[in-house]
Amino acid sequence: MAQQTFSGVPGDFTAGQVLTAAEMDKLREFLLYLIKDGDEGDTGEVSPVIMDLGNDRVGINTVLPYESLDVYGNIGFNAEITAVPHYNGNAIGYINFHGYQGGATQYRDLGIYNGRQGRMALFDGSTLAVTIDGALSKGSGTFDIVHPIKGGDWRLRHSFIEGPQADLIYRGTVTLSGGTATIDLDEASNMTDGTWEALCRDPWTMVASSGNAVEWVLDGSTLTITGPAGAVCNWMVIAERQDDHIKADSPIADDDGHLIVEYERVEKVYGTPDEAAA
Repeated sequence: MAQQTFSGVPGDFTAGQVLTAAEMDKLREFLLYLIKDGDEGDTGEVSPVIMDLGNDRVGINTVLPYESLDVYGNIGFNAEITAVPHYNGNAIGYINFHGYQGGATQYRDLGIYNGRQGRMALFDGSTLAVTIDGALSKGSGTFDIVHPIKGGDWRLRHSFIEGPQADLIYRGTVTLSGGTATIDLDEASNMTDGTWEALCRDPWTMVASSGNAVEWVLDGSTLTITGPAGAVCNWMVIAERQDDHIKADSPIADDDGHLIVEYERVEKVYGTPDEAAA
């Protein structure tokens, strides 16, 4: 390292000692010199590491660190990350993602909790929310909510409805007026006109009315039911997805959008190649 002299840099410190502003500036300048990138011929370049000693903050590739460690750029890890619980005694780790929209900071938080074994919670601001643009694969799944009757620590869960096709379910109830009823599936689902036909194919339809004989026809996104006047009918339409994502972007479906039900895994769950595939 090239030799450089800094006058007035404090040398010896004692616990609890308070440095003057001038001493802090000199110490910061000296520390920045020590952590330069190793170019001995250039002592004037800006260090990628900024130490905000007055606020106990360190910045990498940023001159204005806002957190204890503020990194502007990618971070790579080849080890386990462990954090001390700090959120009501339950949080094992917490990562905050900051974005800017309309001049305001938007927070995206990732929290890992030990309140229940293996639980991970994702937050968008203060609301629990998870958005996945790609495909989600799992061994099993449920909704898990506070029990609506028992309350307290009791929970209620139901398993996801699953099958060997990427099916969507539409259902409702209608009363036949004058012996007929017409249901527009886009309108019944609060979707823009034409969405249902763009999204769905190969529909299967069922209509039932207790004690009444009814008939039905599905033409495009229009379901027409006929039967006795005043009959209350329950209807259901199941159809397979055919949107561009399921056809082109989803790794769990083929090029026609059909679910790949059976496949051979060539990598372990955590991405390490199996010996047979190595």
